[in-house]
Amino acid sequence: MAETPTQSSAASAANGTERITPTGRRVIVLLFTVLFLDGYDTTSLGFVVPSLAGEWGLPPASFTPALVATNAGVVIGYLLCGALAARFGRRNAIVAGTAIFAVGSPLTVLAHGIPQLTAVRLVTALGLGIVLPTSISLAADHAPRHRRDMVTVGVTLALSVGAMAGGLLGGRLIAGFGWTSVFWLGAALPLIMLPALYWGLPRSDEDTSPMPSDRRSPRVSVSTLLSHGSATNTILLWAFAFLAFTTTFALQAWLPTLLTTGYGLAPAQAPLGSAVLGFGGVTGGILLAVLAARFGIPRCLMGSVLVGALFLIVASQLSSAGTALFLTLAVAGAGITGGVIGQAALAVTLYEPAVRTQGIAWAAAFGRAGSVAGPAAAGALLAAGLTGQKVILLTVVPIGLAVAVALTIAMRHGRPAADPPTRDA
Repeated sequence: MAETPTQSSAASAANGTERITPTGRRVIVLLFTVLFLDGYDTTSLGFVVPSLAGEWGLPPASFTPALVATNAGVVIGYLLCGALAARFGRRNAIVAGTAIFAVGSPLTVLAHGIPQLTAVRLVTALGLGIVLPTSISLAADHAPRHRRDMVTVGVTLALSVGAMAGGLLGGRLIAGFGWTSVFWLGAALPLIMLPALYWGLPRSDEDTSPMPSDRRSPRVSVSTLLSHGSATNTILLWAFAFLAFTTTFALQAWLPTLLTTGYGLAPAQAPLGSAVLGFGGVTGGILLAVLAARFGIPRCLMGSVLVGALFLIVASQLSSAGTALFLTLAVAGAGITGGVIGQAALAVTLYEPAVRTQGIAWAAAFGRAGSVAGPAAAGALLAAGLTGQKVILLTVVPIGLAVAVALTIAMRHGRPAADPPTRDA
């Protein structure tokens, strides 16, 4: 029998409530908001690169180190967040991470040259990385079992909403106030959020949470995630996350530039690419949240990344920016972003509450390793002189492999997550 995730009987009983509590609703709204800001900041450099490259007199490919550093910093943040949450509590970890990326945004404005920009983005991204897995884990702990997938997907969806908002606002901000305004806004909003996070999130992981918390087992090692009953699931999850993030973040980092070099879009219009991709991601995330309750996360992941791969192939065959291209990118964004969001929901179902933050963090870290590889590879392809269309076509390779991994996961876990879980004998 294929191994599937288990939950302790105590956790199942404790999470059997029918509705989200008022405290839970408040916590989930706050976490959605901070991840919205996380998504805005993560993609902000990508959609200012065309304008910044012109101002600094550099080719766009020169910004590859800074874009890669953003994702590398997030990986480090992911790996640190489990220990930080165990030592200081998840509320304090989220508040600290938010403060770090809030301060990092104005420092980005003050950077002069690629080395300084790279260093600043690395530090800023540490905060971004600390916030995401900790927020997902805390949100899952405040959701009834039958709504956990939906809540997890919904909260994670905030990243795509933030990216979409940045894409929609970015062009107007750049045209009206210059590229620096993108980062001043990215500093002001999280700073405003800090008091709400500090007073609105539970003071300790036990307070008002309907689930046993991570603090019951504060020292969780990666070997726990690779134990006999979880090893295959964990490895498949890591592989899927790596591949899905590789394609998604290659496009998030470089799509505005690809649209200017391959499809004839002006630099001030380039952020529309991020907005379209983000809009597709939001739509895909909503569909995923609705369908997951009926078909289960594994099946939905397979369908999502397959759609993304097919529509990226279509986009690579178009020659100019227009309605057809933007619609195609929106559907592709729905598919590939749905895969990124869905892997977090899958991680929630794989691990018991005591190891959930660490499990989400390690899966996200492997994903973010892909988010380092993807922008680096796409930047190298641009530097080699490939057109935007050819780069987009090559981004299909990792997401195509992700389809195969998702199919394997779906075959091993054919039943929806609501079914009683089992393990190998």
